[in-house]
Amino acid sequence: MEKIEEIAAERRTYTANQNTHSHCYAQLILPLQGELFMHAGAQDLRLDHQTLFFIPPECKHTFHSDVRNEFLVLDIPHFMLTKKTLDNKGFSFNLDKQWKGIRYLILNEIDKQSLHSSALKDLYPYISHYLLQEQQPNSIRYIHEHYNENITVNKLASLEHYNRSYYSDWFLKETGKSPSAYIQEVRLNKAKELLQNTDLPILHIAIQVGFEQQSSLTRLFQKHEEITPSQFRKKYRF
Repeated sequence: MEKIEEIAAERRTYTANQNTHSHCYAQLILPLQGELFMHAGAQDLRLDHQTLFFIPPECKHTFHSDVRNEFLVLDIPHFMLTKKTLDNKGFSFNLDKQWKGIRYLILNEIDKQSLHSSALKDLYPYISHYLLQEQQPNSIRYIHEHYNENITVNKLASLEHYNRSYYSDWFLKETGKSPSAYIQEVRLNKAKELLQNTDLPILHIAIQVGFEQQSSLTRLFQKHEEITPSQFRKKYRF
């Protein structure tokens, strides 16, 4: 199978003829127009204007399209991938505002005919960061997106299609923490960011990270940082 030494990007179109292959590099497929039908591993997918797909190295996949289409495809060398990405079987995810921004930056360079490998190398750490986020289990991603809400273990378990008892054991193996401890850690880290980077009153910060009272945030800081939120702000404010 062909190896590549540099990350590359180009616009590609696909025909109605089914094509099956695999390669030693990964691919990230971003939609521009139309749709693409793909079978990869045990997954049957229809990629449309709102769906991206990541194909890991050596993943056999079959693809075709019955309509006019165009996709932006990144070919990513094996050595640029993390172990977690390499171990993945391929996954699809939504084209949200972050990925639309990444797509715009790449297309802008392609349209100017100035896309050198150095430009993509500089952009790739940003791409890799979001790829790793997309690989998070649904319930963990949900915590990071809804940490300011009342999150129940039953809700988290349902997102993974597990019963509550099994989910708690699974979560502990996955993160090294209980769901409640993980949620508190996410809230604590978000509160730290707000204390360092904003002038918001501490009560407002407590509410923004999911607490009804300032005292709850204070207890969290005293437990994990051994100082109050106001003391943390004074100590670490730039």
